Amino acid sequence: MFVISWDNLNLTRVQQHGPAFTYFNSDNVCAVRCLTLPDNCKVLFTRPRPGHWPKKGTLLKAEQCEVYMVHSGVQKHTFSYDDGHRCSFIKIQFQNTYVDSHFRVSTNMIERLLMFDLNIVQMKAYVLTKMIRKEFLQPLINERLSTFHMKTALLFTIEQFPEDIWRDNNLVQCVIYCLNTLRRFLKRGYCPHYTIASVNLFEGKLTAKDVQVVKENVTEMINSKLRCLRMLTMDDVGWRISASSTGLRNDNILSGSEIRFEIIKPMIHKLRLDYDEPILRTHNDLKMEALAIKSAMATDHEFKNEFEFMFHNMCINLASQEASDCIANGREVTSDIIDMYETSLRSNNISNHLRYASMLVSARKFERSCELLETIENMITPGMIQLTELSKQSIYVRPKSHQGSNTCTSTDILMEYAAHFIVPLVFVRNEINCVPGHLIYEHFRAFTDDEIKCDDLKVGNRYINHVFKSDVKPFLFYLQYISSKNKDKKRLALTKLFEYCMGELQNRTSDYLDTALNMLGYVVELENCLPVAWTVYRLSVAIQSPENAAYWHLFRLFGQVVYSTLC
Repeated sequence: MFVISWDNLNLTRVQQHGPAFTYFNSDNVCAVRCLTLPDNCKVLFTRPRPGHWPKKGTLLKAEQCEVYMVHSGVQKHTFSYDDGHRCSFIKIQFQNTYVDSHFRVSTNMIERLLMFDLNIVQMKAYVLTKMIRKEFLQPLINERLSTFHMKTALLFTIEQFPEDIWRDNNLVQCVIYCLNTLRRFLKRGYCPHYTIASVNLFEGKLTAKDVQVVKENVTEMINSKLRCLRMLTMDDVGWRISASSTGLRNDNILSGSEIRFEIIKPMIHKLRLDYDEPILRTHNDLKMEALAIKSAMATDHEFKNEFEFMFHNMCINLASQEASDCIANGREVTSDIIDMYETSLRSNNISNHLRYASMLVSARKFERSCELLETIENMITPGMIQLTELSKQSIYVRPKSHQGSNTCTSTDILMEYAAHFIVPLVFVRNEINCVPGHLIYEHFRAFTDDEIKCDDLKVGNRYINHVFKSDVKPFLFYLQYISSKNKDKKRLALTKLFEYCMGELQNRTSDYLDTALNMLGYVVELENCLPVAWTVYRLSVAIQSPENAAYWHLFRLFGQVVYSTLC
């Protein structure tokens, strides 16, 4: 018998789950040992079943097991919360004196033998059913449907179905079989105990309403072929399962060249237009997509280059969001995140390099950022195409090495295409801390009530709320100024940023000239030339009157002048 010292126990931290008292993640059960099996615990050895499981050796050992008499726990008490009155209450079915006089039999040693007799696929199925209960059913009826109910359904399923179905490539179907067993119990309102006769495990646990709710949800899961598994967040199971099938199906058989073209076409389209795509994807969505592509890279060598290109560009989004979270919470950016950034550089996408440099500046890793910024500047050549110019050109670009030839592969087209254009930088809300602090004003470009309402509507409709957009060159020059400690290099960066802005004022080819001018204004402020900074911000407003962060800079400068005058 296990003895608990209640005198030293902090009762506010004790939770009761059936006969167990949980304290500091440790389950403690008071029990009376019984060396022989009662008659009602021998049903496992006498009831008819197919015979392949449990194995004979396991049954022989089970017959020698002892059982325990344990407290029955809270019987039929229910808990609920009233939102209107903001109060909770417990409905007590039996008095404590009645409950305390009851004990029940625990066959935990037999159950332990049975669980040790499961193979790895059966264990995976059990874990998945527990996750389904935890994430999808527990929020509906709290703890009243327990893991023991799921385990009981699993044991009856293993007993009824042949051994050859329990395979890794049939795991989802195996889980469906387990849920079918649970649904059968729910329809009858009776869940038999696997090792004890005449026990209904639903009694005192699930109300009639609970049974109906669980049955409807389980039925929906079964009918959808467990599509819900892709939404499991625990241990990233959802995106791991999704990664096992990349979604590249062979429903329509195409030739090799047609397949390659179908893969390459949306990728090129993405390179041209997706930087401004409004639909929001969650961090889990990105992880799921990246793992799917990584899995395809390992198995499909024919399209490896295409998959690698896609994967490298997904890594920068994941890394930027995770790094932003680290910076926001004052944590060091982890080596895993740095590895993702480094992986993204393999695509030779200048925007990826610059987003990495921006994070380094935000994390105050100036030495590495200066090195990377120098590399980026060397990557930008006169023949490269800005995206605004690209939008006026044909999508059918052919590599220089294959001019006049119709035999170039789509990989050649993609790599040549990617190497000769510059995509504008876009940071979204989840990446906000990877943008140098002063540029946070760009997030609040909406100034009037109508502009703010429009932005809120977009966010409510799952549109991306862009924190910051910029062309590559002005952002490069801005980061060079911010990160360098050398006065000459700072002055050179300022000169390049100024010349860029003056050139764009004449040519008007940039969609983000107002942002470039705002960066120039701040750099001029750091040079302590406030009247010039004021003029630059005014010029930015003249170019882009609605939704311009320059208004905030003007108010800020005005406030500084007024405050300094009053002081």
